[in-house]
Amino acid sequence: MKKTCYFLLAIFLLLLSCETEKKKPVEGTWELVSANWIFGDTTEFPNSEYDREIKIIGGEHFIYIRQDTTKKDLFFSGGGTYTFKENKYTETHEFTSWGGDIGITYSYECLFEDDMWIMTGPVIAEGEKKPGWQLHEEWKKIE
Repeated sequence: MKKTCYFLLAIFLLLLSCETEKKKPVEGTWELVSANWIFGDTTEFPNSEYDREIKIIGGEHFIYIRQDTTKKDLFFSGGGTYTFKENKYTETHEFTSWGGDIGITYSYECLFEDDMWIMTGPVIAEGEKKPGWQLHEEWKKIE
């Protein structure tokens, strides 16, 4: 009986001493609900009621896919690695369905409200001095 108690106590102390990594607020499965992409004087609304875009973020990787829900056609997809520090989300594309942006890093400011993630900011690719365009996307956490 004493051996069992010592064994359980040892496991309990081991569990207390283990540090668990805190999950980042950006981790999870997200669905795009609203987007504005601003190019100079032109504003695009790249999602419609017929588009669906999902982004999955976990560990150190992200992946996204956008599909036309009526035709079932793939619009685009991509993924790679990301970091998240002090409400700044930075992603580096390692693959895309269109072949562009591979190796490019983008950073966005983030705000989290309930189950919503709002990404905003100028889109400045790594190595560029000025933004190519502005982004405002709203994502809803679905898992």
